[in-house]
Amino acid sequence: MTPRIVARARLLIFLLMLVPPGLAREGKPESTDLVSVRIFPENVTLWGSHASQHFIVLARGSDGLERDVTAQANFTLAEKDEGEIDTSGKFVAGRGGEVALTARVAERSAKATIRVEGADQPQPFAFARDIGGILTKRGCNDTACHGSVKGRNGFKLSVYGLLPREDYKRIVEGGTFRVLTTDENPKIPRIDTKEPEKSILLLKPTFTVPHGGGIRFSVGSPDYLTLLNWIKSGAPYGDAPENPSIALDRVDVFPKEIVLDAHGRQQLIVTGYLSNGHQEDLTDQARYVSETSDVADVNDAGLIKAKKTGESNIFIRTSGGHALSATVGVIQHPIPNYPKLETRNYIDEYVFSQLRRFQLLPSHESSDEEFLRRVCLDIAGTLPPPRRVREFLADKDPDKRDRLIEILLNSPEYVDYWSFRFNDLLRTTIIATDNPERTKAYEDWVVDSIAANKPYDQMARERIASQGYSAAARNFFYVGELTTPETLMPELIRLFLGRRIECAQCHNHPFEPWTQNQFWGLAAFFSGYTDVRESALVIDVLGGGHVDQPKEMVVRNPRTKEKIVPTYLDGTMLPSDQWMDPRLHLANWIISHPYFSEAIVNRIWSYFFGRGIVDPVDDFRSTNPPSNPELLEALAKDFVDGGYDLKHLMRTIAQSKTYQLSGIPNESNREDKINYSHSQTRALDAAVLLDAITSATAVPEKFHFHPYAKGGEPPPGVRAMQTIPEICPSQFMDAFGRSMRSTLPLGPPKPNLLEALDMFAGPAYTSKISEPGGRLDQLLKNGATNGEILDEFYLAALARFPTAREKARLLDFLNQRSALRRQTLERLVWAIMNSREFAYNH
Repeated sequence: MTPRIVARARLLIFLLMLVPPGLAREGKPESTDLVSVRIFPENVTLWGSHASQHFIVLARGSDGLERDVTAQANFTLAEKDEGEIDTSGKFVAGRGGEVALTARVAERSAKATIRVEGADQPQPFAFARDIGGILTKRGCNDTACHGSVKGRNGFKLSVYGLLPREDYKRIVEGGTFRVLTTDENPKIPRIDTKEPEKSILLLKPTFTVPHGGGIRFSVGSPDYLTLLNWIKSGAPYGDAPENPSIALDRVDVFPKEIVLDAHGRQQLIVTGYLSNGHQEDLTDQARYVSETSDVADVNDAGLIKAKKTGESNIFIRTSGGHALSATVGVIQHPIPNYPKLETRNYIDEYVFSQLRRFQLLPSHESSDEEFLRRVCLDIAGTLPPPRRVREFLADKDPDKRDRLIEILLNSPEYVDYWSFRFNDLLRTTIIATDNPERTKAYEDWVVDSIAANKPYDQMARERIASQGYSAAARNFFYVGELTTPETLMPELIRLFLGRRIECAQCHNHPFEPWTQNQFWGLAAFFSGYTDVRESALVIDVLGGGHVDQPKEMVVRNPRTKEKIVPTYLDGTMLPSDQWMDPRLHLANWIISHPYFSEAIVNRIWSYFFGRGIVDPVDDFRSTNPPSNPELLEALAKDFVDGGYDLKHLMRTIAQSKTYQLSGIPNESNREDKINYSHSQTRALDAAVLLDAITSATAVPEKFHFHPYAKGGEPPPGVRAMQTIPEICPSQFMDAFGRSMRSTLPLGPPKPNLLEALDMFAGPAYTSKISEPGGRLDQLLKNGATNGEILDEFYLAALARFPTAREKARLLDFLNQRSALRRQTLERLVWAIMNSREFAYNH
């Protein structure tokens, strides 16, 4: 056989290795040469007798894609008595000491070093790990089964083994769960220590008796035998997981981001890190669920299989309530010669790095017209006037975009727009105080904070801990009455920490590891605040002894009826010597928590991109992971390091190449919605849209104060975004989904029939166009030609000139109707303002 034939044969063997078993007939992989091979983990320390570890082998091809070739690798150990490793890559230790592992693929190899400690010491039994691990992996404590609020068929487990002591009690002693009482009767034990084989804990999951959850494991399986032996030994609780020496501190997964071709497979490795410095392979003990199984499916062993192009998250659960995820992108084929992308700041580095991994090309840079309109709406909430558009387009300075960003950040319109945004977030509404003057005082506090560029941590501290007659304390009320702690607290946590904890008010959270005790521990920080003698002066009297203290200021757990003292999420109670000002301590804790900076940078990001890195922006949870976790972390760190400066954050975003990408997709990123490969269209908020119509037509909107606010009119020139709902009614803004600020913002409004009718015949879209003194009327009076009028309205509404084709067709249309020139122009302007291009930012 000639050397050339041998080389071809070796290449063919490698290419076949890249096709996972069972997929060789489903399609052919891309032709690629083997560039490198690596093994994971490369270095690992194991502890205990029969300790085990999964290894995976990854091969990078000349196309840049790294593929899992573990099933095709040849594993060898330096010494036979060091342990055993099977074809799937699972190693089981045989003796202590250092073990050398080699994996070979074709003519390349990779090595791993394994250190085994305590090989003669059996790992102590622990209910949380050994029994809770089985219940988690098999989905028994999932939210769709016995981990739901009330459990199933009289049997309740904590979600993913979050509360092992309670789980142990309900398995051994029995007992149901009731929301508003601790009564757990009737009690039916799930095990039978006298006749272990007849235990319900074994009969139902094996479907020996009917079971609504179907078969979870079979008789004689390893899980079955573990449970049976545990029951036979008297069902001990074993080594307590809360013992700091063996607590499971955190769980990690490798790889976190995965790119598969149309036939790819990838094994996950889940590792637990213990407080004593050891680590444990939890791959066989974890539960895996694919968010989008028609894109990428995952089996019980953690092996992912590509199905079709797209993205999916793989959710991973381990006992103890630990939750994490891995992101999978399935591509048709890698992009050859993926270009090197220039960056302007760290945002681009993280975004473009992810685009490269997922083989998505970013769109080209936005045009000056596209950028100008976008950034004016995003920073100042306004359209650029035609004169400014002409000046910007004619400017040849390469730094003109940065100059424009600075002008906008320091403009009065910036203050108006971001005051509008934060008035929505902080809920400036008369429904709170039931008093127009106090509502205005609260609004002034928000506006003054934005105008002064007050650090966001200071704003949050003032809002949470406000006392006395301060304006920030006005929003503690609802129709003149103080809001109850269980209503106020979850809103603040959702606003400032981005977590929705309200479901834990009556019971442990059904989907996340928030307990009822955590909910009421945080609510207790507000148990002592009150208003003195109906004077609207807010004070804290949790410490007792105040002359105006009306009653014992405590909250009680509605289920246990126990008194609750202020307690942070980590279980730390507020010392009694700090009870005279508990909300100040809560505010300082919130500001110092990593969730705080994550929540606000994610929310601000959403205003510039149409979606948060976590979306919805106030719904951080294990089943809603960030689309780019490294970017979110970097933004949060930069925000803190920059002194919680909102303008600095906005400047960094607006100056990035990512923000300045065009909204025109290319072939690779056309379906991308979450990786910021191109700008997404975003509907304008009701107030911003009304102000845009006012700007385009040059006809101010006329507002009237509600009679409750003593009637009258605001000063001339007031923008729609400067009005307070209920004080300034607006049929237009109501139709287009204006936030009434009775709750936190719920995202962009949905299209509705009233909106369509208003666009067709509403006064904002009709009367303003023909209004005497308006833009069209002035142009006609000044003798402007049809071409000049078209240019002016395109610039005023769309921040661009009409294309040559648009202009030629419209001029022809106007010339055919010269006898009805004014009416025809009014209809053309109406059509421009009814276009998606006008009503959306893009």
